[in-house]
Amino acid sequence: MTKPKQLSAVLTVLLALVMLFSVVYIALESEHDCCGEDCMICAQLRACEELLQNLLLTTALLSAAVCFCARICIIAHTDLRFAHPHTLIALKVKLSN
Repeated sequence: MTKPKQLSAVLTVLLALVMLFSVVYIALESEHDCCGEDCMICAQLRACEELLQNLLLTTALLSAAVCFCARICIIAHTDLRFAHPHTLIALKVKLSN
């Protein structure tokens, strides 16, 4: 693997671990005994929920951008293919018996 691919793979694994640990932390601490306004567990739960919401939004925007770019590439490829039709006249083929 090349360096960019290795870095991408490592970052993907780290992102998946962060998401997994955030979900596990929320699940384990959702029924904790809250000590009041300055509860550190509640603050951490809010931070985990905010992180997951931001990752969801980022993923949605990124997938929409990829779909848009793919659609533009498909349209451009289709237009280029039909811009120069491969007919016998366009290829200047002599039709003689």
